[in-house]
Amino acid sequence: MDQRQVEPVPQGGGGPGGRFSNNFDFMRFAAATLVVAAHAYALHTGYSQIGLHDPVMLAGRAALAVLLATSGYLIAASWESTASPLRFAWKRFLRVVPGLIPVILVTLFILGPLVTSLPQDDYFATLLSPEGFAAVPFFENGGVLGLFQDNPVTYVNGSLWTIPLEAALYGVVAALGVAGLLHRRGALPALIALNVLVWFCWFDDVRMAKVRFSLYFLLGALLYLRRERVTLRPAIAGGLLILLVASAMTPLAAIAGVVAIPYLTIYAAHIPLPLLNTFGRHGDFSYGIYLYHYPLQQTIIQVTANTVAIPALFGLSFAAAFACAYLSWHAIERRALAAKNLGVSDLRRALGLSPRPEPFGR
Repeated sequence: MDQRQVEPVPQGGGGPGGRFSNNFDFMRFAAATLVVAAHAYALHTGYSQIGLHDPVMLAGRAALAVLLATSGYLIAASWESTASPLRFAWKRFLRVVPGLIPVILVTLFILGPLVTSLPQDDYFATLLSPEGFAAVPFFENGGVLGLFQDNPVTYVNGSLWTIPLEAALYGVVAALGVAGLLHRRGALPALIALNVLVWFCWFDDVRMAKVRFSLYFLLGALLYLRRERVTLRPAIAGGLLILLVASAMTPLAAIAGVVAIPYLTIYAAHIPLPLLNTFGRHGDFSYGIYLYHYPLQQTIIQVTANTVAIPALFGLSFAAAFACAYLSWHAIERRALAAKNLGVSDLRRALGLSPRPEPFGR
């Protein structure tokens, strides 16, 4: 019977045993693409018209779960390979913020003025007002800025709610690591159990039940930290896949997802397929696709009065989001990540600052 031990994730390097020794790049790309498809369906149809167990939305939630489980696994690996909490925070900043700022600027200063129902002067005055500024972080209600009010869904960029969630979870990993609890046998499982309890308290609240998505991250992190004890067996993966499919159209789908998806994600990531192992050799475009597709879909829906069929909406928005992601990776994200290993003296030189004085008496 084929079975594999979970391997550590090397940091950097594309050679043997390096970044291209697993399928994480492909899986993130595929999951981001599925999120685009699910949002094309949801934004065209309207959430109020979609059932709780709609198969397209279940697939989209599963894709988001894969992204979060992958993130938890890789962030735990990053913590282990990082020399200090400050350097860990610096790496996380470089991966998240440089790519995020442009999509906010593009949305507010390019797409916004083109599609707002407000006069241009009023749009910019509102955007720079306290009310407009307060509406920016989650991009949920576009009404303040006159955006997408005639669309079936009025959110500006509903994907961004996961960004502060992930940032908080990065902080959790760092806090546990600094406290020496990350490798303690019961610390992370206790946090997972607490999260499950909170989730069950809000189980029937569709909005607050999103707290369960943090479980995917935490379970992904746990699978990495316990990798020496975790064996990737086809029989286990097959059983979990059957559980996931069998529960898909039932009220137990969310519970089955939490149980099955983290293990299935790590199992699939370690299948030795050279074509998938090297999928990300031209760049990691999943983050950009995830960030850009939502406002692009909303813009297409508004401009066409929602007359574009769902498959066409998916195709157009994916093509546009991929183009933005490609530019973002090569012009911004890749360059930012090149600075992740800079020391203090390197940063001072890059900023044109004078070298730090040598300690007295050295």
